Amino acid sequence: ERLETYVMATRPQWARLTQSLMRERASVYLRIQRGGYAADGRGVYFDIGIQDTLAIAAHEGWHQYTQTTFREQIPIWLEEGIASYMEGYRWDSLENRAVFLGWSNVERYDALRAAREQGKLMTLEALLVSEPSTMLDRANADPLVYYAQVWALVHWLREGDGGGHRRALEQLLSDAATGGMNAAVRSRTGTGSTVARRVRSVSTFQAYFDDDLASASRSYRLFVDRITRPGAKDLIVVGRSPLSGI
Repeated sequence: ERLETYVMATRPQWARLTQSLMRERASVYLRIQRGGYAADGRGVYFDIGIQDTLAIAAHEGWHQYTQTTFREQIPIWLEEGIASYMEGYRWDSLENRAVFLGWSNVERYDALRAAREQGKLMTLEALLVSEPSTMLDRANADPLVYYAQVWALVHWLREGDGGGHRRALEQLLSDAATGGMNAAVRSRTGTGSTVARRVRSVSTFQAYFDDDLASASRSYRLFVDRITRPGAKDLIVVGRSPLSGI
């Protein structure tokens, strides 16, 4: 089925539509100042220029997809990481269409590199338990750094350690889509679905990827160092991997 998606010309139009669709919950979404949101499988956006509108539609489109089709909710770090990964594209002027390229995301890349240079990167352990919805209320918490790091984390799961985590990533998504993820986590870690969401976030990572968080954190940090090395941005700009060049 097609995903129900609205792109309004102006924010006032978008606000009126939001009030109509979301009713008593509208006030939460009306706080959004730029772009739009996904809720209940619907995407509701307003035009902020073709480049940014498409990036937001791709990000929120992933949320629409999981809200509509997944039987179990994946951890927030993975949900937001893949949504950020989906933002990457380049415009093909000959074909007059957007071409998806996961690495082609200069905004996330620049935020990642700046955080590394300024010593503001979170450890993997901290990243797994962080939630962007609570960051605005915390001192020294930067949502842009969070999104840049979960973007990089998805790339690490796909390409880091020689691609050793990619099959597990695919399995996790398949399990969540069909309703087997929570049972898999429970069988591997003994952590049930009734524990706090932050505990489940860590347990899910350990169940599918690496029980040794300290070791995984070191590998992830080395990956970030490698992809933000001098000269790597040239590959990001054209949508190619800083690791393989492809």
